[in-house]
Amino acid sequence: VKPLGNPTEAALLLWLHDKKAEYLKIRASVEIIQQLTFSTERKYMATLVKSSALNKYLLYIKGAPEIILSKCLSVITPDKDIPLEAVKDSIEEQLLQYQNQAMRTLGFAYKEIEEEHIHTDIKELVNNGLTFLGIAAISDPVREDVPAAVHKCLDAGIDIKIVTGDTPATVKEIGRQIDIWHDD
Repeated sequence: VKPLGNPTEAALLLWLHDKKAEYLKIRASVEIIQQLTFSTERKYMATLVKSSALNKYLLYIKGAPEIILSKCLSVITPDKDIPLEAVKDSIEEQLLQYQNQAMRTLGFAYKEIEEEHIHTDIKELVNNGLTFLGIAAISDPVREDVPAAVHKCLDAGIDIKIVTGDTPATVKEIGRQIDIWHDD
């Protein structure tokens, strides 16, 4: 089987599989109009599609939840969309809880795009007015052998630095898990 994407995307595909969602069938039901690949500077990616099932143009965006939230005006709920401001604090609190557990987090949003705007640069389409869909939190546990390897390095006089694009809360928890961060 040919792998689809990076480990984070693989985790999302496994989640879909567990939910009995057929990704390839869903993927085949849309036509990609424009794509903006992920970049570490932007911290998100976006795809504009034409959904044959809904007969609509939809812009999907995924990336750093803080960035995604900043582009949203509303949040989808089972009953109706509600203003983001009504639940923003609780979303940010949940996000921090995930990050404090060293979980990799992704935010998701979408927006319907009118046909006359489908050729507008996708970077302009993502600027605002999106509807927040939710957060995925993915556990990426430290391998068993890492703490011992880190301590061997420290014992040999080698300083350890954690370099990541993750949040400070995530880095702190990873440091705690490999026993180089102590609250004192």
